[in-house]
Amino acid sequence: MPRSAPASPDPTYLLGSSDAERRRLLAQCGLLRDAARQLLDRLPLAEPARAIDVGCGPLGVLDLLSDKVGRSGTVVGLDNDERMIDWAAKSIAELGLANVTTTLGTLPCDDELPFDLTHCRLLLINSASPEALVASMAAATRTGGWIAMQEFDWAAWHCEPPHPAWDELKSLLVSVFGGDVHIGARLPTLLREAGCQDVQVAAHAFYWQPGDLYQTLLLYFADLFEERIRACGIDPRTLTGMTHELGRHLARPTTIVRESLLVQAWGRKA
Repeated sequence: MPRSAPASPDPTYLLGSSDAERRRLLAQCGLLRDAARQLLDRLPLAEPARAIDVGCGPLGVLDLLSDKVGRSGTVVGLDNDERMIDWAAKSIAELGLANVTTTLGTLPCDDELPFDLTHCRLLLINSASPEALVASMAAATRTGGWIAMQEFDWAAWHCEPPHPAWDELKSLLVSVFGGDVHIGARLPTLLREAGCQDVQVAAHAFYWQPGDLYQTLLLYFADLFEERIRACGIDPRTLTGMTHELGRHLARPTTIVRESLLVQAWGRKA
């Protein structure tokens, strides 16, 4: 059963916890699984190890961490959204992850011992206070333990051939998103500021085409943040026209989308 933890100073996940968002997040786990596995393979852990996935959502990397810590190790999935924790518990049961539990809340959680590995993915980009979150991850990690993070940098998010509706919608989303959409580039600095040493960084690029889930992610976000975009003074008919034009462009077999750069950074707690 989930255990409760202190309330978060930054509790709101900007993209919500709808059924559609659950489906997107689970699909995202599949798309990013190889990159996550490469990251975890770089982190030496002595068994039995204790790991936590902060902001785990409906699965996060809980299955990969389960393998990483070994049968005698333990993994905690932490999220401050009750629906996410319910979905995570369902994923854990379906996958038979006997060494994984969930906690509803935020860091610091009520575990008595610090973790050997503290991880988050696409959490800081949705936070108004990423520095505080990284500091809390460092506080939850034992001396000599690992802190690992994976975040997008929207600077690389682009469609080819270019289209003015893409540029306009992306610019509008950047202005209303609420988090730092370039947080990926800042990960090494955030780790060093939190007291980490031996900081390293890697990055992964992804390309999509019509039929791929993330080919139309910009349109999904535009729909999700429609009220915020309209609050900026955009005429509803203009917004509808842009999304329709871009939808047609993204559906063309010659249109390729280069996803935001996935930046991974990790370091040891000094």
